[in-house]
Amino acid sequence: MGSRTLLLVLGLHFTLLGNLEAIDCDPGFTAKGRQCDDIDECKEWDSTPPCESTATCYNTPGSFYCQCQPGFRSTTTVDFTPLTGKCKELNECQETPQVCGSNSVCLNTIGSFKCQCQPGFRFSRNTEKY
Repeated sequence: MGSRTLLLVLGLHFTLLGNLEAIDCDPGFTAKGRQCDDIDECKEWDSTPPCESTATCYNTPGSFYCQCQPGFRSTTTVDFTPLTGKCKELNECQETPQVCGSNSVCLNTIGSFKCQCQPGFRFSRNTEKY
């Protein structure tokens, strides 16, 4: 290849590169061509999910939030990020002492509860809470 041809190719290459605009995206977005696309933080993780196992991750434009699953309560607000809160197990037996009704005992479980009849009793089909 002659030096004139090489210079022409290099000039064309740098001209094309100069026409590409560098795009800066806000945090939570990534450059795709000439636009910024939202990063789905709920799906983009290597080995550690963004929310703990007792919370569900919800993507938002440029960010995300976690929300505790049923049977768990946030230590801060309903919608939170891992930096602002965590989920703690909710003890339904303490929160609502009569959740099982009379003649039964409430047994707290992780994320839920069970009712157990006291000796000599059994649940009837008409029982609303059990």
